[in-house]
Amino acid sequence: MWRAILSGTVLGTALFLIGGQITVGQQATAIKRTDLLKTALPEMEKDMSVWVADIPPNSSTGRHSHPTPRFVYVLEGAVIYEVDGKPPQTFKAGEAYAEMPGEVHNFRNASPTQPAKALGFQYANKGQPLQSNAP
Repeated sequence: MWRAILSGTVLGTALFLIGGQITVGQQATAIKRTDLLKTALPEMEKDMSVWVADIPPNSSTGRHSHPTPRFVYVLEGAVIYEVDGKPPQTFKAGEAYAEMPGEVHNFRNASPTQPAKALGFQYANKGQPLQSNAP
């Protein structure tokens, strides 16, 4: 009887530890943003930023907003754009959308297993931050 209890305890502990390792391995990693272009637009007195974001499975930006419009084109996979007070929208590779100034939103990968990639464009006043965290 003690052998059965000990075997069950060892097996249960092993499964718990393996499960913990699987969970840790599936946690989201950070979105990698690579700036492709930053240039002045003197005729508009603005700066233009162009970037690409590599979005691992289960990753998101967290709630934030932008002071100016941001335009996003999905290159690979699918993303979900969640604006406070509106239903979430999913955009797949080949689709684009605009993020309006002041809209508090979250941007995340639609897949728990596949990465996504998006191209973004945004202009702002010289020295103006491109985004701010939402309260």
